[in-house]
This record gives sequence, structure tokens and C-alpha cells, in this order.
Amino acid sequence: MRYTNKVSVWPVGLAGEMKFEAPIVNDTGYVTGWISWATETRKFATDMCSFAVNLQFYHEKPNVRFDLASPLGYLETQYLEKLVTMEELEPKADRCTKVYVWHTKTQQPKWTKVNSNDSYMEV
Repeated sequence: MRYTNKVSVWPVGLAGEMKFEAPIVNDTGYVTGWISWATETRKFATDMCSFAVNLQFYHEKPNVRFDLASPLGYLETQYLEKLVTMEELEPKADRCTKVYVWHTKTQQPKWTKVNSNDSYMEV
């Protein structure tokens, strides 16, 4: 996070009833999509704890705020759409192949959704 220029992203474990949610990073290091729920309707299908915004960059966008009237699950994507493009995202965690951030709860996880391509992810 310390080296974020604009907005950095990374995978999150135990999120959205999945083992993990993560940005998909291509061979050239750009985020091209998401392993998450509702990826067809959310441009930035990411969780609140899976991105960081550089404070200096944030101050350059004084009118960008979280829209508390956003539909459930769309707060993050609507916020990030105002800040950056997909090409400007900065993948962290070894090109988003490792999980260093976890949602934690004091209950057994309910993995109702299966990660179809999680063989590359170190969870």
C-alpha cells in the first residue's frame, strides 16, 4: 500500500461467500477483470478492503466521495469509477496471486460459490 501512486488492488480471502475475491491480472500486469460476484454489472467488482487510494491523489479529486445512496454491493465500484480507469489500477500481492488480506468472522465460512480457477491462487 505504501507504494500506491493512484489506486492499488489485491485479493481478499473469505469474501462474498467465496474462498477469495481477486482482480484478474494479464501478462502485461494490467487488471482486466475480477473473480467476484456480479462481475457483469460491476466495473470494479471489488471489496472495500481490497483497494487503497493514495492520499495525495485523493486530494486531487476533491469532489469524489462515497455515494451512500449506492445500491447494496455497488458502493466500491461507483466510487472507483470516479477515480480511475481499469488501466490505472496497480495490482499488488505478487500480481494478485497471493492473499494477504482476509475478512474475518467468528463463525464457520459458508462457501456457496466456487472459485473455478483458484489453482493459481495461494490462499
